[in-house]
Order: sequence, then structure tokens, then C-alpha cells
Amino acid sequence: MKGMLVFCLSVSLLFAGETGKDTEKTAATASDPFEIAFSQLRGSIEGKDYFKAYESLRSFIKIFWEKSPLLLNNVRFVKDDDNTFGIYEPKDGNSFSPGEPVYLYMEPVGYKFKKNPKGFYEFGFTGNFTLEDENGKILGGQKNFANLNFKSWRFNTEIALTFTYTFTGLDKGKYKVVTNVKDALSKKNATIENWFYIR
Repeated sequence: MKGMLVFCLSVSLLFAGETGKDTEKTAATASDPFEIAFSQLRGSIEGKDYFKAYESLRSFIKIFWEKSPLLLNNVRFVKDDDNTFGIYEPKDGNSFSPGEPVYLYMEPVGYKFKKNPKGFYEFGFTGNFTLEDENGKILGGQKNFANLNFKSWRFNTEIALTFTYTFTGLDKGKYKVVTNVKDALSKKNATIENWFYIR
């Protein structure tokens, strides 16, 4: 009987320990910003409160934005510089005539915001570039060739950048433009490489 009592006590302690771990895990999960935002989003959708669901989704995006490095999405050559987010005319191929402007479109992700005293969200970017030939020789470039500052009443995640490069004196051949974009409010930065031809 005494042996049975010890066995029962051991089993009880074992289950108590597991329950304690589950409680700790639940508490950790409950304090995770992603889990909180996702739970609110799911609850709003299940309750068919779609305005609240939208705001929960925006909260989820804000958390992602803070944790993400700077990403340059949907990078492509386009026909001109008159573009907004998702609205552009893609260029056919990557061949250019001598002296023809090179327009490079991109959609940055993960940049930092700062809310000013008036309530605007401020953010911005600086751009550097180098031009290389097919063998990797640097032919030129410029630091801070672009300084772009924005402000918005909303946490605006749909921003497009279009950089215009005009290269003169290039012989026919293959070249690479290396573009580095820096977040104006943090140490985040991203670099992209785009090959093109002068025909």
C-alpha cells in the first residue's frame, strides 16, 4: 500500500510538471505579438467584424514591418518614371539604346516609420549605385544620388521607388547596375544587381 502511494504521488508530480510547462508555454504564446495579432484577426473574422479584422491585419503587418530587414520587392525595368505602387509599364527585356534612360522600379518592404507630433508617419530612403562592366570593373557610380522622404497620415506600406539612370559614353555590351537602398530612419539597407545591355 505504501509502495502504491509513492507511485501515485510520483505520477501526480509528473502531470503537475507537464501542466506547469503547458501553462508557461501558453503564457509565452499569449505575450507573443504575432500570436496576439493573429488571434484578434481570427476572432474578428469568425465574428464577421470585418472592420476590426482589417485593423487587426494592419497590426499584424506593423509587427512584421518592425522585425523584417529591408527588402526590395518586384524589382524590374520599366518604360518611364511616372509610376505608383503596382502601376507601371514594364519594359520588354533589358536592352537599351546608347544614352537611353534606364528606369528601375522597386517596392521596398520593412522600412522604419517615425510618427511626428502632428500625427504624420515619416519614412524615407537614400540610394547609392555603381556601374560595372561584364568583367566586374567599376566604371562609375554615385553615393546619395537619391534622397527620398515621405510622410503619410497612415502606416503606408505601399510605396514604389523608381530610379532613373542615364549612362553616356558606353560601348555596346553587357553592364550591371548595383543599387544600394538605405532606410533613412534605421540601419536597414538592401542591395540589388541588375544586368542590362547597350545595343
